[in-house]
Amino acid sequence: MDKIRLGNIATNSSSNDMMDKAKRVWDMLDELASSDPTAYKSYIQKTLKEGKEWMTPPTPCFAVRSALYNKPNFKIFYLNVFTWNRLPAPNKTDEATKMYPVTPAETVFDNESCVIFNVAVHPNTIETVSREHLIQSILNLVISEYKLRVDHEQYRILQETTAGNLKEIQRQFLKPVSKTDQNDDNNVEAFADKDLSPSLIKQLSSITLANQPSSSNQQESHQPKKSVKPPVLIEELWTTPVFTEEISTNNKSLIIRVSLPGCESVADCDVLFIPEEETIQVECSKLHMRLKLDMKERKKPDAADPTSIFAIKSSSAKFVRKTQQLVLTIPIVVESKTNVENT
Repeated sequence: MDKIRLGNIATNSSSNDMMDKAKRVWDMLDELASSDPTAYKSYIQKTLKEGKEWMTPPTPCFAVRSALYNKPNFKIFYLNVFTWNRLPAPNKTDEATKMYPVTPAETVFDNESCVIFNVAVHPNTIETVSREHLIQSILNLVISEYKLRVDHEQYRILQETTAGNLKEIQRQFLKPVSKTDQNDDNNVEAFADKDLSPSLIKQLSSITLANQPSSSNQQESHQPKKSVKPPVLIEELWTTPVFTEEISTNNKSLIIRVSLPGCESVADCDVLFIPEEETIQVECSKLHMRLKLDMKERKKPDAADPTSIFAIKSSSAKFVRKTQQLVLTIPIVVESKTNVENT
């Protein structure tokens, strides 16, 4: 699942350039109104409808409640899934579902301390992706991206479509993320990507913003201009694949099965064992998926020797084409006394 990050509009164009663009837009509309009034009326109506849809806040779809294990003061986790026409619609060539998340918030809901995570997807996503798969994908992202140990097996879909204050959540969605200063409410906040806003509204809003009077701009008009690199409006992050882990029947190894639907062989995957950092990384560029496993957090057998460790150097990986799973086998060995004393 791809995560979309939306930022502020940034432009290096001068006010004269903006005015030139404005003139071209209005000249085009005047010419269309004169030559084909019917087409002009249809275009304006379409633009107004598009603008209305673009300004509509995300619509709540469903809410999920689960348990949270790694925050002592917050035992409950809520997931709110919204649909939003402002997001890019999925197409057949997409390898992952695009979504727009809001940073998890620690709050109180229904007289319980909890963490609420809100995420929006395009309405077509709800029609093309099963609810269970969507929930699992989002929860896996929460676990890997935000380091929240959420129970992704024993969750419950609520009767209510939203957990928390709906208006406040919608306001958070409408406030784009600013990389430079997220607490600055005076920042210009607008969406201006070709996939996220109507083209005409984008041009006219850019013109309006560029010509707004500002005392700070007047003071800086005599200073040399610095080239500013516009921030990335959409940033796609790699998706985290679904995986399971279990201890072998003889308690001598940990078996991790990573689901990679679409992969044909182990050649499509990059597996990196890093004993020094006690991590294992799996990457599949074909599916735009990446998984980082912290072996210090993996479970060992209950009856294992206290000095047992994961022998990452001796780990192996094989791909099972029938189930389209990458199977990692990490031996569990007893650490030598010499190593124990040195540590």
